[in-house]
Parts: sequence; C-alpha cells; structure tokens
Amino acid sequence: MKQRPRPPCSAWAEKLALRPDDLSAADREALEAHLRQCPVCAAARADYELIDARLRALPDPVLKPVPRLASLLNKFGSEEELLSSPQFKRQAQSVSNSHLRLGRRSRPLRQRLWTAAAALIAACLMLALGLPLLHQVMKSGAAGPGTLLVTYRGHSSAISSLAWSPDGNSLVSSDLRGTIEVWNALTGTLRYRYATNAGIAYAVAWSPNGRYLAAAFENHTVEVWDTETGQRLFRFTRHTDIVYALAWSPDSQRLASGGGDNHVWVWDATTGAHAVIYTGIFPVTALAWSPDGSYLAAGDTGNIVRIWNVHTSNPGTPLLSYTDHSDAITSLSWSPDGRYLASASKDGTVRVWNARNGKTLRVYTGHHGGVDAVAWSHDERFIASAGADATVQVWNPFSGEVALIYRQHSDEVTAVSWSPNDQYLASGGWDHTVQVWRAP
Repeated sequence: MKQRPRPPCSAWAEKLALRPDDLSAADREALEAHLRQCPVCAAARADYELIDARLRALPDPVLKPVPRLASLLNKFGSEEELLSSPQFKRQAQSVSNSHLRLGRRSRPLRQRLWTAAAALIAACLMLALGLPLLHQVMKSGAAGPGTLLVTYRGHSSAISSLAWSPDGNSLVSSDLRGTIEVWNALTGTLRYRYATNAGIAYAVAWSPNGRYLAAAFENHTVEVWDTETGQRLFRFTRHTDIVYALAWSPDSQRLASGGGDNHVWVWDATTGAHAVIYTGIFPVTALAWSPDGSYLAAGDTGNIVRIWNVHTSNPGTPLLSYTDHSDAITSLSWSPDGRYLASASKDGTVRVWNARNGKTLRVYTGHHGGVDAVAWSHDERFIASAGADATVQVWNPFSGEVALIYRQHSDEVTAVSWSPNDQYLASGGWDHTVQVWRAP
C-alpha cells in the first residue's frame, strides 16, 4: 500500500503558501535555506508554484460574482417601505392601469422576492454539490498521472538531452543545433540560454549540488558553466572524437565523459586536473555513476556495459562486463540503493541486472523499436523508458507491471528525467518539444 505523504513542517506551512514577493527578504532567505534541507517542504513548495502558474494561465472569468442574499433582502425591504408612501401608490396605480390595458399583470413584489431567493439558494446548492465533484474530477482526471502540465517549445531542432536542477525548479535541455536552454519547469519560461559554437550538444548534466552545468559537444569538447553567473569555468579538450555522454560524481567534484574515441575520461570538473582515462574498444554512448560514488558504468556501441571501481580498478580492466544486449547501449541508470543497473538499448529492451555479478533480474520488452532513454525514480518504485515508438513507459522494475504509458509526443522520444521529488517527469524528442507531466 502506498504510504500517505508526510505534510510539510507546521512552522513553515503558512510561508510555503505565499508567493516569494509577499515575503520579507529575511523570510525568503530563511525559507530557501529550510527548503534545501527539507525535501517534504520543497515538494510542497513546488506544488504551490505549479498551482500558482496554472491559475495565472487561466483566462479572465466570464461569470460575475453572485450578489449576497442579505443585500437583496435589504433592497427589497426598502422598496416595501417606499410602497407605503402616497406618491409611490399613485405611480404604481398608473403603471398597473397601463399593464391592464396591455393585457398583462405584474407579479407582486413579495412573489418576486421569494422567486429570486429560491433561485439563489438553488444556485448555492448546485455550487456546494458541484465543488466536491469537480475536486474528484481534478484528482482522478485533469491532475492525475500522465496529465500534461507544461510543453516547452523553445527549441527549433530535436531534443538530444535534458536534466532537472537539483532543487526541482528548472530544466535544462539541449538540441541537435547545439542550443542549450534553462527554463522554469513549472511555467516554461526561459531563464537563460548558453551560446556556443561547438556543434551538436549531445548531453547536458546538472551537478548534484546545483552549482555547475556541463555539456558534451560534437567538436570533441566538454564545457562546464557556473549556474549562478552563467560564466564558463572550464573547457575539457582531451577527447579526440565526438563526446556523447556525461556523468557527475555524487560529490559534484569529478566529471566523467565518454565518446567516439572509445575512451572514458574522469577529471576534476572545474580544472581538468587529475584526469584518468578508462579505455574501451567501442564508442562510448552512455555513462552513469553509482549513488555512493564508487563505481562508474559505461555503455557502448559494441552492446556492452562495463563497470569500473573508480578507487581500485585498473583503468584498462573493468570490474564487470555485461554482454546480454544485442545492439548498441543508449542509456544507463542506477537503482537508488546502488544494487542494480538498468540499461536501454537499440535492441528494443531495457534490462535490469545485478551490478555486482551481472545476473539479469528483468527484461522489459514493452517498446516497439529501439529504446533511447531510461531513468530510475529516486524512490526506487518505477523506471521510465522512452524510445522510437514515441512513448514514455513507466513500469515497476521488479514485477514488470506497467503503471503508465505516456503518448503525447508525436515523434521519437530521446530523453526522459524524473523531478527530484518524483512527482513529475520531463520528456523530449524529435518533435522539438520538452513536456512536463504528472508521474504515477
């Protein structure tokens, strides 16, 4: 049974519901510091921001507010007092005679009062009964799993890679024209764009501490930027062919890059120092660092996944080689506990296997065509995979049960990523869009 989510901290509940502009500078600073330490409150804040963004996007209301019943009664009461005056009686008699001549009769004032009151009461009852129904519809349909929340259309070419910021507020996406854009994940508003002349950006990766952004390029280089200033910190130039894959170490100190030169380089992310080369025999297309930082996995076009212990392994001799795929490896993702690896391949499968001994746990065959991307949720419950059939499929890695198939893309899906709180998924592909939608 799914656990009931823990509510946000009571001491911060009121401030979480307010917009940042409504808080004092001191309260904003204190709240941001708390959100960095409390994932529950951070998830609640993300939900508030999503609701606020969707409300702002709504059109102006067509229906006007219903007048209060008390004001209507007061108005009618004053007319009855006016009725008792001789002047009003003479005017009323004149109007009544005119109506009689036209063959019409005016309804008594008291009857009009009760008719209006009855109509207003009926409207209130309909509203009271309709709101719970609307809530159920929103809960089960409009805001349910698979609901599209944001479509980002800032790219003019196919999406090659995407990643969430560690705080869950932003997404970075790259395309085959080399454009790299950072935008608000809840509103789709562009925040900034990285301009380069390095050709296709094949991979983008956000450091776990949120301070750095790295991109791998067609011109054999990797660039690292400071996310606060937008300034480039370092440009790695030791590859001799296209760089296809990137992976940050969990401590955000080192970066692994792999490419068409059959090599994986591991280096200090901001200086390029202490570089170590791991050699292979095929172009490297996927990289993933284990959650504890001890192991590095690399997938290649020779259908092989290799694992090295970065502390003890000989760079020329992997600790383990997994050879069960029959076509090129496209994507890798570790389970949060570091026990298993999920590997996606052009052979149309995702394989979940034990990273210690290479024993296959499950083979997922739900896609039609090659699988381009795979991502394990942070709570370990689901794997999301995407591919040539233009779908994103969310499934249980241990039972194989499918939780959701997302079909809103119109072409091949090449990238998928979970939000840090696992409430949303982002997917991008050949239709030039990145879509953010509700996860199961």
